[in-house]
Amino acid sequence: MPPKREKIENEPCHRGAASPLLDETVVVNDNGTLANVFVYLEGVASSDGSKMEPAVLDQKDCRYVPHVVGVQAGQTLKLRSSDPTMHNVHYNPQSNVPGNFGFATAGAEKAVTLDHPGEFIRVKCDVHPWMTAYVGVFDNPFFAATKEADGDAAGSYEINKVPAGSYTLLAWHEQYGRLEQPVTVSENGTVAANFEFKSR
Repeated sequence: MPPKREKIENEPCHRGAASPLLDETVVVNDNGTLANVFVYLEGVASSDGSKMEPAVLDQKDCRYVPHVVGVQAGQTLKLRSSDPTMHNVHYNPQSNVPGNFGFATAGAEKAVTLDHPGEFIRVKCDVHPWMTAYVGVFDNPFFAATKEADGDAAGSYEINKVPAGSYTLLAWHEQYGRLEQPVTVSENGTVAANFEFKSR
């Protein structure tokens, strides 16, 4: 039985903001799959993410969108606010440089780079304390996050262009922790891998 998601009356936020919100710590899709799980490969050669397209973490209706976002070390992360109200983006990682940036207008944006992989960084807004997101920082481009969606896409993830070889596939969730399993990828092959998290 999935845990009940707490309703968050996101007031004060701004005129026209969607309300109420639902807590995003544990999001179970209608098909029983878990959203917002980072899935990533370990055992791949490290590489520089500076040439990857920027990832975006937005603030919209007083929530972070998406709830989890992955970046490769060196990749640009655009921190943005789409809300016409005061927000800040506050994070205090162990290995990467901490940040605390205020946004006062819709469209405000700041680009940052996280250079040290191996962290799942909690991001919050001190103005609206229910607002939380996680940024995963990886040493290679082979990562994804499971989807909050309807139909066949719910709970799914896809990691493309993995070189042939044997690796460890890991899954990380903010409440349920980490799982892992070995995977072997053949040249031009496809591998299906599922994880099962158990309630603590």
